[in-house]
Amino acid sequence: MYEIYDGHREAVLWFLHDFDAKNYSQYRKKYPGTSRERGYFTAICGFFELSGVLVKRGLVDQDLFFDVFNPRPYWERARATIQGMKKDRPHIYENFEFLTKRREAWSRRREVEGRTRSRG
Repeated sequence: MYEIYDGHREAVLWFLHDFDAKNYSQYRKKYPGTSRERGYFTAICGFFELSGVLVKRGLVDQDLFFDVFNPRPYWERARATIQGMKKDRPHIYENFEFLTKRREAWSRRREVEGRTRSRG
């Protein structure tokens, strides 16, 4: 998984630092058709979509995945764009969203476990 992620390093950096669309309409105007930036967006969202499928189906252990990856910063940047996409394609990136929610629950559980261990 890391090899796939790292193979998109330029896309990762662009996504975290330069992606700037407040909604789907703005995304379509700023990053048209086959632009490099649209390819970056698709690569990152596609990675987390695939990851969500693998975690959901139990093919990748969630603890292992979340020890290495955090989809939340990516989801936060992409959320408004993806919500606009869902008007025409209601299931697009649903596993990316699932993965982000699962990561949040995983983080809360780890915090509780950490507090319990530090008291014991």
